[in-house]
Formats: sequence, C-alpha cells, structure tokens
Amino acid sequence: MEIQILDANSLKIKARKTTLAVDPNPKVVKFDADAVLMTDRTSDPTRVNGSRITIEGPGEYEISGLKVTGIKSSDDIFFALSFENINAMIAKASSLEKVPTDKIGEYQIVIINVDSELNQSLVTAMEPRIIILYGEKAQEGAKSLGKEEAPKSSKISIAEDKLPEEMNVMRLS
Repeated sequence: MEIQILDANSLKIKARKTTLAVDPNPKVVKFDADAVLMTDRTSDPTRVNGSRITIEGPGEYEISGLKVTGIKSSDDIFFALSFENINAMIAKASSLEKVPTDKIGEYQIVIINVDSELNQSLVTAMEPRIIILYGEKAQEGAKSLGKEEAPKSSKISIAEDKLPEEMNVMRLS
C-alpha cells in the first residue's frame, strides 16, 4: 500500500492494482485513479481522470479486488478497505467522534484527516499497527497519541509483511 498526500486534505492511495483518490479538491492537479472516496462533501471528483466510481455513501463496493465499505457516522462517512490480509480505515477525526464504538472494528492501518481534536482512546481501541495522520491538526493529533516526534513524509509505503509489532504513528504533509 502506498499513500501519498496531494494537498492538505487530499490523498492518493495505491493498494494492489487499484488507485483511490480520497477527497480530491480544486487545488489538486488532475490525476488518474480507479475510484474516488469522499469523506468531505466539498470534494471535487472531476479532478480525477478515469474514475469508474465515486463513493460518497454507505455500502459495500469492490474495485479490482479491493473491498471498500462505506460506513455512516451521523451525517458523515468513513471507509474500511480490505485487501491482501490488511484491513485499513480512512476517516476524518470529526467523523470518528460520532461513531458508536460497536461500529469501530480493528484495523492494522488507520488513516485520519485530523480536522478536529483526535480521540486518543477511540483510535487506540482499533488496535492499529500504523496510524497515519494528515490535515491541519496532524501535529496536535500526533501529540495526543504521545508521538509528538512522529516522522513526516509526503509518501508512505507499507507492506503487509513489514507491519510493525507495536503502534507506529506517521504524518503526511
């Protein structure tokens, strides 16, 4: 899995042979992706070339072998990804605040747009091995997880067989 930040709130994720655009916005240069995931209603899916589907609601989807589940949280949505024995979650911190704990599962990789205060106990309850933070409050989110010195990068690559044993926090910027 490869996660690249395109803008403060936009990501490009490659998993298996599938490329996902997460919350593309008008500031992002057009790029190719198989699907668009929208956690933010102000996203602009026209910034993506070749997209077969735009997912902005709850449900189960499959894109080239990658399973995507949209999970409703109040008025918001977050996504669970499943591929190659890896479970990942993509959400905004503000959306996670509204999720009943019984709807949150366990994920090896948790990707959070830190747009509000991060609920440390909710995030650690998912038992992630890697937490990737981005967005305007990513530094504060890392601090709330006790990882103030979390490394920063514009692109992160993760292999299933190289997942750390203990929780690791990284920031995209």
